[in-house]
Amino acid sequence: MLGCLLAKEGDAIPVDAAVIVSAPFMLEACSYHMDKGFSRVYQRYLLNLLKANAARKLKAYPGSLPVDLRQLKSMRRIREFDDSITARIHGFADALDYYRQCSAMPRLSDITKPTLIIHAKDDPFMDHHSIPPQEQLPANVEYQLTEHGGHVGFVGGTLRKPEMWLEKRIPDWLTRWLGAQI
Repeated sequence: MLGCLLAKEGDAIPVDAAVIVSAPFMLEACSYHMDKGFSRVYQRYLLNLLKANAARKLKAYPGSLPVDLRQLKSMRRIREFDDSITARIHGFADALDYYRQCSAMPRLSDITKPTLIIHAKDDPFMDHHSIPPQEQLPANVEYQLTEHGGHVGFVGGTLRKPEMWLEKRIPDWLTRWLGAQI
């Protein structure tokens, strides 16, 4: 979502620089990737959180969502949740319409602010479709693709001495771009 916002607003956005970590830039491809292999574990976990929140809302405010509790309980994929709830309450025709309009990949070349994007090849939410081609990125966008990092993990070092390098990388990068403004 931040990638889309940065692209849409251009220089008008009131930030000097941005960092995007583990963002699924191709929502449709990611929704299908979540159906495969170990990613299904993450899908189940995330979907259960979404369903629990929606169930609480339905119990507190009956009729507030475009589904009932029975329909909610039957959902097995995030794509179903997006099709039945997310897309409909936000004015999209369906999940596919939502995914296509809100995927940042086609818009990354329009980002004008200095931006750091960090992805990991082993992110369970994404596959190769979420890796932007370097030649399509503007010079102000720095893309870092790591072999490992999972979804926002980015732990280096050893088992005995792990290094959480992401928490150092982001402030270092922002300091480089923003200097004394921080």
